[in-house]
Amino acid sequence: MTGKIRFATEKDAEAILKIYAPYIEKTAITFEYEVPSLSEFSERISEIQRKYPWIVYEENGKILGYAYGGPEYTRAAYQWTVETSVYLDEDARGKGIGTALYEKILDILKKQNFCICYVLINDDNEASIKMHEKYGFIKNGFRKNCGYKFGKWHSIVIMEKQLNAPSVPPKPIIPIGELEYEF
Repeated sequence: MTGKIRFATEKDAEAILKIYAPYIEKTAITFEYEVPSLSEFSERISEIQRKYPWIVYEENGKILGYAYGGPEYTRAAYQWTVETSVYLDEDARGKGIGTALYEKILDILKKQNFCICYVLINDDNEASIKMHEKYGFIKNGFRKNCGYKFGKWHSIVIMEKQLNAPSVPPKPIIPIGELEYEF
């Protein structure tokens, strides 16, 4: 890998959406039916980045993948939990880019003082389940037939990883804009 990982900017929205669109159109990895407009997607990125990290892997000026953290739930008591997602360009799979993005996003989230990281994975996506197990995620739940896409019902595996030990009182979450982080 000769690229670099960095925080996403507003200018990256179109390239990131081009990576995400095939997952919507061709897979049940995401339960979205319609590709969002560029403006809607740009707003999603901006909204996430108010508190959470959104990073990209760029090589020779082209974004080949991205990862981000987001709220698992919105109630105040859940603020120390986070959900993560990673997506790669179709031609970038199997090159270690997903691994690099995942290691970086988990490191950032840990430094922000999040305690537990969750992922929701379509139970048909065995490669993603195995990758998360490699990073110490454990299965802790299952939602049977919770999403309907492409003419069939899909189930979700819930996995979690402890990033930081919970403390009393909890350490405050450091919003991504206030975290001093060097790639």
